[in-house]
Amino acid sequence: MNQQDIIQDIHSGLSFVREWIEKLLEDNKEQAIPVISLNFPRLQKVFASDLLEKAKVVVVTGQVPFPPLPLALSSMGLPDFAQMGNASVAGVTYKDTFFVNNLHQTESIYFHELVHVVQWERLGVDNFLLAYVAGLMQFGYQDSPLEQMAYSLQEAFEDDRLPYGIADLIQQRTDAVWADVASLFSGDFIANYNIL
Repeated sequence: MNQQDIIQDIHSGLSFVREWIEKLLEDNKEQAIPVISLNFPRLQKVFASDLLEKAKVVVVTGQVPFPPLPLALSSMGLPDFAQMGNASVAGVTYKDTFFVNNLHQTESIYFHELVHVVQWERLGVDNFLLAYVAGLMQFGYQDSPLEQMAYSLQEAFEDDRLPYGIADLIQQRTDAVWADVASLFSGDFIANYNIL
């Protein structure tokens, strides 16, 4: 399968994942708590209150929810990533809502997931998913650009060495990630799917 075929398979799987995300968020809207109500003082110092009011968290016992990846990723032409659905992670973000395992409710984990909230907001659903999958394909999970950004900024947050204007910095870095991902697509593909 050539790269263009893979990209088209990924795009065709987007609607499946998008619908799954919408259903998950709808099913959990009653449990979603605005991050600002949790009174994490350091988060309030680095993120604007409007982001903390908009961003929500759902605390779960056990695994955080992943799309049914074997089906979703095989429909995207990526069966090698199916094992990600079985990974044990502390949190996962979908749009403006993140899910955190009840054993991992730290300000640092919340910071990491808020980086993803800013990324989702900047890219929109389809472009975020495309950028995320492209990063997994090229670099694996830990070194995928969107995750690497969140992990490196989380480390700076933990060490109290974040630069001023962190949301602007996340947006700028997210734009750079998208520029790299968009270069993978041919002009015809972008024109046909209105990706940019």
